[in-house]
Amino acid sequence: MLKLQYLEKDVINFEPKLALNGGFDGFSKIRKVINKASCLIKKNGKFILEIGFNQKNKVKEILKKDGFYINKSVKDYGNNDRCIISTKI
Repeated sequence: MLKLQYLEKDVINFEPKLALNGGFDGFSKIRKVINKASCLIKKNGKFILEIGFNQKNKVKEILKKDGFYINKSVKDYGNNDRCIISTKI
């Protein structure tokens, strides 16, 4: 279910609705991307994923479950976690 009332207006107004729908827990699309990457990326291949500012811990958990080693997370200029760099193991 898409709950737009919890999002900032600048996000709602400029992002496609499909991009904002993360499923029941907000991570369904991320799980699909990680799962597909796990099948496509060769051993020792790098996977860099952009994340929401509050998604780091859950995304790291999903990545580890799907066979990725977490190299590091990268913050944006606002000091928010923004990307996770990982390696397929």
